[in-house]
Amino acid sequence: MEKLAHGPVTAEPEIVPALTDHRVLAMRIKRSVRRFAGGGVKALEVQVDREAIRLGGRCPSFYCKQLAQQAAMRLSGGVRVINGIEVECQE
Repeated sequence: MEKLAHGPVTAEPEIVPALTDHRVLAMRIKRSVRRFAGGGVKALEVQVDREAIRLGGRCPSFYCKQLAQQAAMRLSGGVRVINGIEVECQE
């Protein structure tokens, strides 16, 4: 009968840490927002954490803001999306 080795069991390290997962998701959301909003969101910012996905930036219309939110929601996995994109009034 073979003896089992005693001692600490080493687990394999995480391949992708949670922080990297958030960064990857933020990049995917940025690409999606740019595609769906036709590049209309200027200075686009996407922040991802466990509680929410936060969008920031500026756009020319409320419709563009809605498109950006829909693009983010498609990738959110059920996490709340907070749309802080400002609509710039053009005169």
